[in-house]
Amino acid sequence: MRRGFFPFWRLLLFPVRLHIFCALVALAACVPILFPEIAPAAQKESIISIAGSTILSVQGVSTAFVVMAVITHMLRLSNTRAFSQLFQWIAVWSSAILFFILLAIAADVAPPAASDDNTPIQASDTLYTAREQLNGPASLVIPIETRHVSIDKVDETPHLIFLENNHELILKDYLNTSPRWSGQEGDDTFYTKPGHLVMVPPTTGGTPALVHVCFRSMVEGDPLPQGYTLITPGGSFPDTAEGATIPDMALDLGRNHFLLLAWRGSSHRETALRAINAAIAATDERMQPLRESPTQETARRMLQGRTSYPGNTPEFRLSEPLSQDGAYQGELYANPGEPGVFLVYIKDLTSNNTLRLLSFPAQYSDNPQELFRHDIPGSMPHWIRSSAEDSLTNIFPHNTPLFAIRLGPQRQYFGVAFEIWFKPSDVRKNRHLLLRRCYKVQAYDPPAGVEKQPDGSSDTPQA
Repeated sequence: MRRGFFPFWRLLLFPVRLHIFCALVALAACVPILFPEIAPAAQKESIISIAGSTILSVQGVSTAFVVMAVITHMLRLSNTRAFSQLFQWIAVWSSAILFFILLAIAADVAPPAASDDNTPIQASDTLYTAREQLNGPASLVIPIETRHVSIDKVDETPHLIFLENNHELILKDYLNTSPRWSGQEGDDTFYTKPGHLVMVPPTTGGTPALVHVCFRSMVEGDPLPQGYTLITPGGSFPDTAEGATIPDMALDLGRNHFLLLAWRGSSHRETALRAINAAIAATDERMQPLRESPTQETARRMLQGRTSYPGNTPEFRLSEPLSQDGAYQGELYANPGEPGVFLVYIKDLTSNNTLRLLSFPAQYSDNPQELFRHDIPGSMPHWIRSSAEDSLTNIFPHNTPLFAIRLGPQRQYFGVAFEIWFKPSDVRKNRHLLLRRCYKVQAYDPPAGVEKQPDGSSDTPQA
């Protein structure tokens, strides 16, 4: 053999370095599959396809070489080395599988979409799921963490109890004005109106779970809502057998307010109680600023929330709160740099017809690195709206931050485009398209027998 040529037979007899190289290539190819957001949207499908082909190819090459190495050693009557090569191959790929599992855990891969929610409307449009997390104080979905939550007793609520005992009127005004809590007076619970808060713990065992949360005002002597069990801060949880249904609970704050909590998920008692305690702690934590400064100005700041964020690229977020199918919330982050109005055209992707037209004044500044939060919905004046738009405008109570896109049966998904236009106040300037995002959405189906109220709102039971 000429000097300088690689002895190919050595690769057949000792291919462990090749296995390691192939395993590393396979792991690298898994990255765009597990983290598709890092790939450009236009090339996402092709990149994932290439990554899958790469994984299959390097696995095939590694497998072929270990087979040839085992056969070669056996032909040379070196059975020990043959089995050694086989065990080395198994060890390398077992390690690769372990690293893949760690990557998958870090990626927190979402479960596959339902069959009625993964059919593209137009191949040229990327259809997003309306589950994006909103930042503003009107967001009705809040993630909670349950890993380090104790269930020895019901979590304490020092901020809520202090406000209830010392500043009940301020607490009541805040609850009646906040989009998260408003509309819950009298006999209303989250079963009779949408718009209540939903707290979502981490998914365990593939079973979705959530805690419905709302406040209930009751005077002394009023009975608890039917089916609720009374609990007190620092007290004990009701006794339930493992596997039995977790009861709905009403947390007594000491005077006229109760915090209603309803677990919807697995019947595993520890999992449910951890989520309920985490929801209690999260609710109380959000009342800390009001306790430290119990004034109307503090309540106003809490209701307003953070209004701007660093950035220079406009962004739009759409959320479908888990409390009501077919009801949506939206937030736009933009800074046009001049006064004007944002127009939101919601268009059907199959027909390009405008389903809704929303509007709201623009927040702006001279700082190009500042984006302002704009809460949706807004609505065009009555004299501009079509009859279809008018029928959708007042479905929900006015103090509930929800809007519907189309009336009809639920879980029949269709594609829509949100086109965000900016119309400057200067009449000499033309309006221009700011951004366009496409979503899979469903229609809002009002319960049978529910009619609009004289003010346009309606009682809409939880779906």
